[in-house]
Amino acid sequence: MLSAPAAMLALMLVPVHGVVLDARADGSSAIVRTEPASKTIAAGTRDYRLVPATHLPRGTGVDGYVDASTRPWTLREPTIAAPFAPGTPDTASVLPVDAGARLPDAELVDQNGRLVRLDRAFLGKTTLISFVFTRCPDRDLCPAISGKFAYLQQHLDPSKFALVLISLDPPYDSPRVMRDYGATFGANPAIWSLLTGKGSVVQRLLNEFGIDSMRVSSDRFIHSDKLFIVTPQGKVGYVIQTAGWDPDGVLAEAQAVGGMDANPFERFKLSLVASVVAICGGSQYAGVVFLEIALFFLIFAIVVASLWVVGRVLWHRG
Repeated sequence: MLSAPAAMLALMLVPVHGVVLDARADGSSAIVRTEPASKTIAAGTRDYRLVPATHLPRGTGVDGYVDASTRPWTLREPTIAAPFAPGTPDTASVLPVDAGARLPDAELVDQNGRLVRLDRAFLGKTTLISFVFTRCPDRDLCPAISGKFAYLQQHLDPSKFALVLISLDPPYDSPRVMRDYGATFGANPAIWSLLTGKGSVVQRLLNEFGIDSMRVSSDRFIHSDKLFIVTPQGKVGYVIQTAGWDPDGVLAEAQAVGGMDANPFERFKLSLVASVVAICGGSQYAGVVFLEIALFFLIFAIVVASLWVVGRVLWHRG
């Protein structure tokens, strides 16, 4: 574990969750026992200055952003909140994000500890958004999505496009962890943002984007996968319901959503393969095999039908 001051030097804000042990009546400060922020801040109890001043009753949970550049440290945007708890999205309590919807107003933190307003930060750019967690062991899910983002960043203009990965494991995925994760895929911060945030904010986003996230162990989740392609005006233009998408097809669809010329064949292939992959439980390999088998039988049927027609013609001539 890095010492807190040393680890904080390269970061501005770090999301944390804690429990209020005591607080001033005027809401200007509170003693909070916080959980650790991986590779950044050890768990501990500190007297935080609260900005803005917030009444925090003793014993309540709190989410906030630690700013270690001040003395004493500041807990910015403190919010009374329960610990982060993944699960089935509660779509009844939120406005679901789907094709045609605007991105929700949500304050997150990027890999460099800078605040990012999801609904505003990427206006003017066609934006691709997906969800991952850095400890994901399944090479067909989060690492595959991240690898395809790495491919896309090589083929998209940073002045016109943005790539966004949002952590679905905020208690572990601190900004430092997200930065290190992005580095393993060569993430270019000019186009690629890796976002985390307060657990309560991420939980609301999972509900709004309709992402299932079930914890199966202390460091592993089972989760659904979607890719959202957002117009430069901040509206969702296209949704892919699986991680098994083809990057060339997504490249073409992103160009089309951005109002540019795009390869129609790649767009058709994306739609077809993504639909079949979703039917096949999210496996791109199974989806492609399914399509190849279907194509084989289609060609076989055409050949048989052609031979039957030729045979009928020859029979009548005879």
